Amino acid sequence: MIRCKLLHSPMPCRIIRTLSADGYKSIGSFHSDNVEELMRLSDEDYIAPELPFEKGSVKIPNRSPVAAPFANSGRFSDSYSHLDRSQWSFLNHGAFGLATDVGLSRAHSWRMCLESQPLRYFDRYLLNHLAHSARSLVDFVATENKDKMRESIALMSNVTGGMNAVIGGHARFLGNSSKVFSFDINYGSNKKMCQTYHGQENAIEIPFEEDFLPLLRKIQSSSNEDNDYHLQATDVFLSAFDSTIQNLIRGGKHSKSSLAGSLLLLDHITSNTAIHTPIMSLAKYAKEEYGMIVAVDGAHSLLSLPLEMSNILSDGSDGQEGVDIYLTNCHKWFSSPRGAAALFCSNTTIQDSILRQPAVVSHGVNDGFLSRFLWDGCRDYSAELSLPAITDFWNSADISVVRKDTKQNLKEGIRILIQHWHPGVCSGGGDNADMASIEQNSAEAGLTLVPLQLHAPMMALVRLPDHLSGSAVANKSDRKTSTDAKRVQDYFYSCRVEVPVKCVRGVLYCRVSCHVYNRAEDFETLARVALNVP
Repeated sequence: MIRCKLLHSPMPCRIIRTLSADGYKSIGSFHSDNVEELMRLSDEDYIAPELPFEKGSVKIPNRSPVAAPFANSGRFSDSYSHLDRSQWSFLNHGAFGLATDVGLSRAHSWRMCLESQPLRYFDRYLLNHLAHSARSLVDFVATENKDKMRESIALMSNVTGGMNAVIGGHARFLGNSSKVFSFDINYGSNKKMCQTYHGQENAIEIPFEEDFLPLLRKIQSSSNEDNDYHLQATDVFLSAFDSTIQNLIRGGKHSKSSLAGSLLLLDHITSNTAIHTPIMSLAKYAKEEYGMIVAVDGAHSLLSLPLEMSNILSDGSDGQEGVDIYLTNCHKWFSSPRGAAALFCSNTTIQDSILRQPAVVSHGVNDGFLSRFLWDGCRDYSAELSLPAITDFWNSADISVVRKDTKQNLKEGIRILIQHWHPGVCSGGGDNADMASIEQNSAEAGLTLVPLQLHAPMMALVRLPDHLSGSAVANKSDRKTSTDAKRVQDYFYSCRVEVPVKCVRGVLYCRVSCHVYNRAEDFETLARVALNVP
């Protein structure tokens, strides 16, 4: 067992440890502690490494006792001070995120530390502090079974690299004839990875957008807002999935048993359509019915959803529910600088087979699950090193209140847009759009892509005004295209409004994001600008 403490000193870091063996203990020839041992230490035995620079103060926004929409958003302005609010209405956090000042400051300090003595940084500081970042992230997403979760995490620069390891590893381990399934509303680059690693014939797309997405519109509001347990929504996804499987079997080339070991890819929150997917129900069915392996792209989930990773992951035990592999980005809703992500897997058999080879093979490939992903060459690791500061920030801000506020703010933003763009449709008999009517009727009326409870809690699609969007239910002969979407989005950009325009089934929608810093004025500006698009 290792007890490690980095002593702050102008001289190179001194490492205190009790070790029974001689030689290097870290990956390669790094003069650092063994990160696998650091991850296995209990909270009582672990001593966090000291920063080799001044920590700096963290300004936590005071929360208002008022529960009104956007009541707290102004208090977060100083936490995102680099956003140019004087020039831009920024409603596109879901694309590449926006980093908090505390994260940027910590990352900058690490970059300056690197340049002050590069060998000391890489050789003696980096790995111990990356292990600390991994522990901090586990603490943020797991309140239960933390010891197990610390042996289930791998840090990396982004989900794309992690997905290359997952999809490529599945193809290598299961062979050229192995199948990978993904919904057609999943993230685009993942589809290309499936085709690249498995081949066109074995990368099987589950048709959802045309025939099954419209069914979600008809789902009525439920008191249970977690759509993993919304039976109607779950049934729609399961029907699409099972229909694809049955068509394959009826085609005569595949049997049910031949699909065992296939990979099912799910997006926890879809990027283009901002739908919260019922991953647990889909995973349970795919594993029990077809013996599949389930991996989830949770790029949008960290912070936006109340993840409890110990309940999400399966460790491979008989009868245990859950997904096998889960990936998430830190730069989106968690608001880290870009260049930090995590992969979670509790199943040691999968760790040592499908996940045996990272996207970039380097020194740590034979030294443990965290080690094999941790170092992928000489690059900027400052985003990953900033994670402890960001977890401290969100915990101090009370993350449950942040989620509640932001979800409420998104609903109010949607109400503002519908009131301007579709007056009277969800008015509840009055002049202005009524929130109760919007929650109950907006999707069925074609104003939002799906009911609000099925959209992500911080991101949703709202149909543009009629003169831009086309019919709420477009005929195939009268559909808008991605070219139309680009024209409108370019106009928004020329008016200093940053928001994506999505074309879904021939209809144009704005995919609006709402984070803690967004204000009612952002939505009001978008609403006015859209009415003036030529």
